[in-house]
Amino acid sequence: MRTICTNPEIIKLVYKYGADIIDDSRFEKEKAFIQHGSTTTHHHSLAVAYVSVYFALRSKKNIDMRSLIRGALLHDYFLYDWHDKSENHSVHGFTHARQSLKNARRDFPINRTEADIIFCHMFPLNLTRFPRTTEGRIVCMADKLCAGAETASLANFVNYEYRLIALRDSL
Repeated sequence: MRTICTNPEIIKLVYKYGADIIDDSRFEKEKAFIQHGSTTTHHHSLAVAYVSVYFALRSKKNIDMRSLIRGALLHDYFLYDWHDKSENHSVHGFTHARQSLKNARRDFPINRTEADIIFCHMFPLNLTRFPRTTEGRIVCMADKLCAGAETASLANFVNYEYRLIALRDSL
């Protein structure tokens, strides 16, 4: 088993570019909502940011690390309980990216790359929203990997200190 947890380079980069988001009380609201399995949206967003950086550091492409991290942190910034069917969230998979982008633009300065990441992260469920940027494609892949592991309870991708833990090559 290979591990990407406690990689100080990843941790430093996430906090270098995302500290203002991570420390913001509005982002902290994600702790109140379950995303996949027993994983909170906050926990999931941090995991996606870490895994995205892990992939980006291995890429041969020129990556805008600031936009990658900020977009990953805010990709699920919809701020509601999508399990509550009384609130008409039955099509959450198709609609939450738009709500996340709306909330992110309201609360943080968002550039075009970050907007692409947030709005297009649900590809291929949303077939018409293919990520146009390399950063968007990386976050899209990291999101699917984290969501799959969280849903299947295969791994707790981030511990209470938000550090990555073991990632099996077979995933």
